[in-house]
Amino acid sequence: MSKEPIGTLVVVVLKARNLRDKHFYKQDVYATISLEGTTKRTEVDVKGGQHPEWDQELRLQIFKNTGEKSRTLHVECFSAEERKDDNLLGSGNVDITETLQTGEFDDWVPLEEPGGGVRGDLYLEMTYYATGPPPV
Repeated sequence: MSKEPIGTLVVVVLKARNLRDKHFYKQDVYATISLEGTTKRTEVDVKGGQHPEWDQELRLQIFKNTGEKSRTLHVECFSAEERKDDNLLGSGNVDITETLQTGEFDDWVPLEEPGGGVRGDLYLEMTYYATGPPPV
């Protein structure tokens, strides 16, 4: 059974603030967004440090008959590493149910550090462009 697309969610990842500092020097940072098994990422903000900026537009398709899990946008910020795995700086979730109904979201998303505790925020602007009625 193929999924029927009913619209596009445009996510502008603008910037982050107060991220955990993993280095003695300014870290290179990128962000990812994930929805229904699809992950998109920003470019790396070289020497973005604790307050990186991207202002980058990422697009995700929204499908008909999506369940509760698919209405949660997962976001993460990473410190890019050259010789080892990238370091997770923080992650968070956004319920996009209201965004799919109103068509807009514009706010800071709190990021939780690995192991717990809020550390930093990611600023997102989202716009939903429906090709049909909002998902039920």
